[in-house]
Amino acid sequence: MPRRCVALKNADQNRKSLETPRALSFLLGLTKFGETFQDRSISSLPVMINTASPSLTSRSQTAQPNLRATQIAVKFWGVRGSVPTPVETHHRYGGNTACVEITLGGQHLIFDGGTGIVNLGHHLHRQSEQGQQAPLCSSMFFTHTQWDRIQGFPFFKPAFAPKNQFTVYGGTAPNGASIKHCLTDQMLLPHFTVPLQNMLARLSFKTLFRGTHFNIGDVEVEVQEITPLEEAQGYRLTWQGCTIVYATDTPKAHVELDFLQLADQADLLIYDGTYDDLSYLHHQPAGGAAIEIKPWETATELAQKANVKKLVLLHHSPVQDDVTLDQLQIDIRDRVPSATIAYEGLVIEP
Repeated sequence: MPRRCVALKNADQNRKSLETPRALSFLLGLTKFGETFQDRSISSLPVMINTASPSLTSRSQTAQPNLRATQIAVKFWGVRGSVPTPVETHHRYGGNTACVEITLGGQHLIFDGGTGIVNLGHHLHRQSEQGQQAPLCSSMFFTHTQWDRIQGFPFFKPAFAPKNQFTVYGGTAPNGASIKHCLTDQMLLPHFTVPLQNMLARLSFKTLFRGTHFNIGDVEVEVQEITPLEEAQGYRLTWQGCTIVYATDTPKAHVELDFLQLADQADLLIYDGTYDDLSYLHHQPAGGAAIEIKPWETATELAQKANVKKLVLLHHSPVQDDVTLDQLQIDIRDRVPSATIAYEGLVIEP
């Protein structure tokens, strides 16, 4: 992980022999999953994950040095949208809201701070207590500041440890508020009793704009505005020829040229494509037919046009249960065989 780049392993082949689900955690009733992926043994698996569809397989690294293979890993800690759903019908895909951890080129990167970041924080804290890692030096990226992307941040345990350091990146909210303002605001009374100032880690905040390019170590970061209404941002990461694109709350109806360029020939595209019950948000004329919106179709179209190697869909609706997502997985793979629907605990090594 951070600095020391602990390699996460994809133990997808062992999922059929998963243990029974653990109890719900004390915080927000969120599902608690396994902590480590040190090898491919069953003991390292997240015990609540047993999705019917296999995850992505790792791309062959035979032409690459072993060191490179240990420095690229993506783990999904939260895949849900809107609100956490810690219910039995959702336990295989998970009920925590969006949070994705990426290890790339010696850098530890966290994308979005939904409730999935709570379990990530516990995992990192345990590693620290066991002497498995040096003080954290991580970068956190927020796509936007709606609740499902920031609601876990006040409970992120490593941010309260003075030895740790986090650089927090995000855009400007529609009301003009910076990422620092938004994260600070949600931790003030009457919303919360512990202010952001109680986070003793060294926190620095940086505002990003459309078209921004910068480097974190050897990792190149490109920023692209995804949806003007929410001012959501997408991120393209490149290191030693490997490209990972993280873009959620994306356009549902059609693919924009700018987005095609952002996703162009990505090794891994993490995309918002399963929030499939949006028709109730749109006014329907009396007697008119319901609008059927299938963002996953846009996702597959994008993956094909941009020559994406692997497509992973997340931001599942709170009402999409495991059975619904299983069927959606089948429909998606009919169009893009390499695509998969994210579940909590999924680890990918592009």
